[in-house]
Amino acid sequence: METRCINRVYSEDYQDYIVEYTGLPDFLESQYGDDCFQLVSYRFAVAYHYGREVQSGINSGVYIVPHCYGLMSSEQVLESAGIAKVQRQPVLQLYGNGIMVGFIDTGSGV
Repeated sequence: METRCINRVYSEDYQDYIVEYTGLPDFLESQYGDDCFQLVSYRFAVAYHYGREVQSGINSGVYIVPHCYGLMSSEQVLESAGIAKVQRQPVLQLYGNGIMVGFIDTGSGV
């Protein structure tokens, strides 16, 4: 990865997004207008977008922001993100009791 791209990974001026793509890196550049990507698989990549506000629906792409560290037990955080409103829908039963999700990055290429 080039130095300018590495700087984006650590910069607070860039948002990190997990994006779905067609398996062709040229598609990422044409769709999102940049060439700093980390290819995760033939279907997903991490794109770095300049700006401090979360973007959604840019170029009809679906973005997932991977910055959700720590426990989500704060009611204020859940309310401000709109999570609590959805979670309270009894039909959905979205409580996640007994669930733990974790990721371990070994640094090995995929």
